[in-house]
Order: sequence, then structure tokens, then C-alpha cells
Amino acid sequence: MSEAAPADATFAFVDLSGFTALTEMCGDEEAAHLAGRLVDLTRDSLTPHVSLVKSMGDAVMLHAPNPAQMMATIVALADYAAAEDAFLVLRVGIHHGSAVERHNDFFGHAVNTAARVTALAGAGQAIVTAPILPACEGLGLAIHPLGATSLRNIASPMAVYRVLLPPPRHPLDPVCGIRIDPRTSSYHLRVDGQDVWFCSSRCAERYSANNEGS
Repeated sequence: MSEAAPADATFAFVDLSGFTALTEMCGDEEAAHLAGRLVDLTRDSLTPHVSLVKSMGDAVMLHAPNPAQMMATIVALADYAAAEDAFLVLRVGIHHGSAVERHNDFFGHAVNTAARVTALAGAGQAIVTAPILPACEGLGLAIHPLGATSLRNIASPMAVYRVLLPPPRHPLDPVCGIRIDPRTSSYHLRVDGQDVWFCSSRCAERYSANNEGS
């Protein structure tokens, strides 16, 4: 059987911002639950012709034939995640280019580039390359140029752009970064006239200890 030739496609990596800190504070079971929930939300968000290639710890890899299809899924996923109680904020990297398929996985420059730009994304952001811009503009997303940027193990600097994802609909636990619906949380402190919400007594105690005397 002949192997498939390289072909252009769009690739995205989505991961959970703050996953390492959450694992330290909330434990392995909670971390594993959130990683699994990311996979579930991703599957629920897939629009036509977009596929979930694989999950990797706290991240997922997506494939689509073109940027418009990918961006439709990313916006749907970000919207689902923004409404999810007890969940972390997403960060995303997206690129379109040549790759080859082998054994239900993809390899090549486009995949490597998508992975590298993900590392530039902050919480609640997608970092995209120039081929993705028309799809972002078509959805009315705000685009912020970051200029030509050096990427690890990529020979030439590449123009990249920051896109803001839908913001969380619940406040963040300031210790572990989980979003907390005040209606479901039993842990909060009143700090300088403001309510601060936590996922657990452990996070509340850590916050209090770190802010004693401040």
C-alpha cells in the first residue's frame, strides 16, 4: 500500500493553562479529571470535517482541512470551556501548512509550527499564523499582531498574531487557577472588600498564608 503524500491542512493544539500548578495544589486525580474533561469538551465542539487527532496529557491536537473549519471548532470549544465550572482557562496554537498522515497521526512542519506557537499563548489566548487570519476576521475576532517571532527549532522567524478567546464566565481561584461558580463553592474570603472564591479549603488556606501581613 502506498503512503499518503504530504498535503496542506490546519492543525491546532489546545492545552490547559496552569495545569502544573493545579496538579500541585489539587492532586493527580483532579488533574486527570480535568484532562479527561478537555477531551470530552473537544469532542462536543467538533464541527464538520474537524477531527480530534489525539490527547497528550493536558493537551489535545486537532486537524481540519482548512482554517475556517478549525476556527469554528476552536470558538465553539472556547465557548464551552468558558461556561464550564471548575475548569481551567484554555490556550491554543494554530497553523496551516503541509503535513503527512501516518497511522492516524500527522507529522511535518505545519504540526511542529502549531505546537511551537502554542507555547507563546497566554491564558485565554490563541496564537495563530498568517494563513489563519482570514478565518479569524470572518468570525469577527480581534487580532493583535505580535510581529516576526523566533520559534524553537524553526529556522526563520514567523509572523504570529494573538486572538482573545471568550472570557471565563466565573471568577478564578487565585491559587490553582480553576474557575469557580460562586453558587457552587463553599470556600471564599473577603479581601479588601472583595469576595475571593476557592475550589477547596486547601487553596483558601494557601492564599491566606501567602497574604498574611500584606
